[in-house]
Amino acid sequence: MQGDEKRKLNVKILVSILVVIFSLTSLVYLLTALYFRKRFLPNTWIGDVYCTGRNADSIAADLRDKIIIPDITVSWNDGEYEDSFISSSEIGYTYDLQASVYMAMNSQNTFTWPAALFGKNVLHLTPVITYDEAALEEKVSSLDRIKDEKNTPVEYRIVFDPSEGYIEKDTHLHRLDTDKVLTDLKESLSEGRLRLYVDDSYYMDHPYSSDEISEQAFYKKMSDYLNTDLVYDMGAEKIPFDISLMSFLIKSENGRPVFDNNGDFIIDDDKVTEWVEDLCHDYNTYGLDRTFEASNGKTVTVPCFYSDYGTQINEKAELAFLKNALKSEETWDGIADIHIPEYEHEGFVRGLDDIGDTYVEVDLIDQYLYYYKNGELLLETDIVSGDIPKGWATPRGTFAVYGKDVDQYLYGRDYIDFVSYWIPYFRGYGFHDSDWRDEWGGEIYTYDGSHGCINMDKKSAETLFNNIEIGTPVIIYDY
Repeated sequence: MQGDEKRKLNVKILVSILVVIFSLTSLVYLLTALYFRKRFLPNTWIGDVYCTGRNADSIAADLRDKIIIPDITVSWNDGEYEDSFISSSEIGYTYDLQASVYMAMNSQNTFTWPAALFGKNVLHLTPVITYDEAALEEKVSSLDRIKDEKNTPVEYRIVFDPSEGYIEKDTHLHRLDTDKVLTDLKESLSEGRLRLYVDDSYYMDHPYSSDEISEQAFYKKMSDYLNTDLVYDMGAEKIPFDISLMSFLIKSENGRPVFDNNGDFIIDDDKVTEWVEDLCHDYNTYGLDRTFEASNGKTVTVPCFYSDYGTQINEKAELAFLKNALKSEETWDGIADIHIPEYEHEGFVRGLDDIGDTYVEVDLIDQYLYYYKNGELLLETDIVSGDIPKGWATPRGTFAVYGKDVDQYLYGRDYIDFVSYWIPYFRGYGFHDSDWRDEWGGEIYTYDGSHGCINMDKKSAETLFNNIEIGTPVIIYDY
């Protein structure tokens, strides 16, 4: 009996101890849970801030020192505008960190603190964002892209441009929806996103009014007439008689075409005459001084006094042709009419640059010759030009090769010389070898120059002779 009583006593004692232990453990558990009710649980981090046992106010203060809010960016996709920026401080854009931290702390289950002892817990803040909407609207309205959109009225009309002729001014298409930009930017900022990409979804096409639709039909009719089949072939340049040119050749008043009694467009003969005069002014070089970019990098003026090379359009013939062509139905029959002007003088090549990339260049100051063929410098050599003190100056000007001969005797009043290669370009002047010399270039022409021809060594003369064509331009200058 004593043994049973002893065992019962031991069980009671053990139970009492366990009850005490459980009670103490529960008390510690509850007190600790109560402690963390206004503090962060063990092993808790927000970003790189250690939060364990700390209250929300101190954590918010630490985070406030670390957060830098960048400028707000609006990116346009139309390629014409760079990104726009709005200062976050100017619209009062802030994160309410204290509220965010309190929200994060209140999201904890304090009764799970024992589990927090065994692993790192990283909390993410739900931002509480505030900003001044009125200030934002003002800043958005001041952006260049927004201002340009609002200052450009939605319209369709036909205008006469002084440089392009009759053109359509149509601002209906691909218009920026400024209200959508502002609405979506507000939404982005409220969600903590500080960049808005304005893609194609922000653009729209506005409908046309009945009057604008009538104007479009009129422009099509005008385009059908003013876009002709005629093309002037000027060589390097082609001049189509399209709407951008024909706009200037029809009668107009107050920026609108004038029609005859049949409702047809009227060709303005005075404007046609003016156009032909301008064409001749742009392309004619014959009998005129010309500027030339020399191989030494200088821009020189080549005088016209002796020049017999260049372009001269037959102005009278072209005026007659064009007036007739603009009254002919063939100019609108859908078949291309390529017209090469009639010339009184035609260069080796046709175009605004009638020298081209194949020519001989003679620098009388440096006493040097360059020969370019198809843009490649094929020959460069020292020369001896006319003896100025003796009155045998080499004529300056622009000329053209008109012959090629070998084994020729050159005669003068007091000389006769044999040359192996003879390339004349103006009257009795030409390029040739000069075996009676053993040096060229420098100042030789000032005391032992030629009778006006361009002397060079035999090898250079042979190279020039074998590669040059009759008609090749020759530019001779000093400066």
